[in-house]
Amino acid sequence: MSAPLEPSLDDRLHQVWLDAARHGTTMPSEPSLAASLATSRPAVREALVRLEERGYIHRRKGAGTVVNASLLDIPARFDQRIDISDLIASMGHTPRLDVLGVERSAITLDEAQQHELAPGTTVLRIHKRWSADDRPVTLARDVVPVLGTDAEVDPTRPMVEVALALTGERVGWEVVWPGADALTTQDARLAARPAGEPVLTLDVTGVSLTGRVVYWTSEVHLRGAFRYAMVRRADW
Repeated sequence: MSAPLEPSLDDRLHQVWLDAARHGTTMPSEPSLAASLATSRPAVREALVRLEERGYIHRRKGAGTVVNASLLDIPARFDQRIDISDLIASMGHTPRLDVLGVERSAITLDEAQQHELAPGTTVLRIHKRWSADDRPVTLARDVVPVLGTDAEVDPTRPMVEVALALTGERVGWEVVWPGADALTTQDARLAARPAGEPVLTLDVTGVSLTGRVVYWTSEVHLRGAFRYAMVRRADW
């Protein structure tokens, strides 16, 4: 049996942030962090930059590193990818993922034009539903182009893994377009909710490091399930 993976520097630094946020203290200095995390100061500095970019800390020369403790109250963020099952579990509920359908078909002309793929490209379509304590909370329709491989994939795995298996490319970014809509009759039946109920929608496009679109997803988030937030710097 393989040994468990060691937590990354970012994960260990996030734990330091979590302890500071919970206790109302500032982050330790770079030399202290380098010593306690058994790594170099340049590596710590780069990790702190990433932490600051995500809004967890605020650094000013000579003023120490301030911790943004308000993030303790945010379960989900638009600007960070989180597995929906993990999100449900983190809120104290039991998650369940149901795969409602899996099929391979040709890409539509609209999809080919929108995502700059060749007409006739085969795509894998996956229809999923997440429930919290057996109450539906999210629906998703995922589409992944099948490029150069006909491998079978596990449709319950995250899109980043399915896309890697079918396209051979790693996802570098996700472009997310939030919107508001009404629950369709078909989705209302799947969600056991009334048709026409307002819902949050997310249209997500996964883009590889080479700039190729490797998946796109339409998500429906039902009312009362989660609250999503954005965090941005407010320097003036």
